[in-house]
Amino acid sequence: MYGIFANFDPPKSKQHHMAHTELLLTRHGETEENKQDIMQGHIPGRLSEKGIQQAQQLGELLKDREINAIVCSDLARSYDTAKIIGEVKGLTPRPTSLLREIDWGKHTGGRLSSIDWKNLPEGCETLEHLSERAKAFILWIKQEYPGKCVLAVGHGAIDRAILAFLEGKSATEMADMPIMKNTSFVCLNI
Repeated sequence: MYGIFANFDPPKSKQHHMAHTELLLTRHGETEENKQDIMQGHIPGRLSEKGIQQAQQLGELLKDREINAIVCSDLARSYDTAKIIGEVKGLTPRPTSLLREIDWGKHTGGRLSSIDWKNLPEGCETLEHLSERAKAFILWIKQEYPGKCVLAVGHGAIDRAILAFLEGKSATEMADMPIMKNTSFVCLNI
């Protein structure tokens, strides 16, 4: 009679498929638009002098940590942050649209402080869609980088959506979560 395989150890050839990926999730460095409270959405954004320094400091902080890959949003503020860190690590960032910031649509360029996250204005990407992108990103990372350590440079809203997905929170619950500070990071085993 066979019981439940609680201590089942899969054959060595299959174990790499089950390997955890370590994800270091961060937000891009401060931008000129951040300083002006502008909803950047899908516009490129320009790192401020402080944002460049933040990226350099994060690169130095992670200098001795083993990182196998850097992925980032395909928007300039994220890519530029990742490139600065990548220069310290000897890695070239791999951009992906999955890590893009929320799309503010016609509201891009407006004041971020005016946003009610639980009642986004019409024409914006929905929190549900943002959550779906976060889920797709996690699945992509696990498939592309099994057993690796990956630094992901994202944006405030998508990073929050990734954390909410991993914590099993709904899109509405995500709206209550704090936005990561520029170049702060969290270590996750996924």
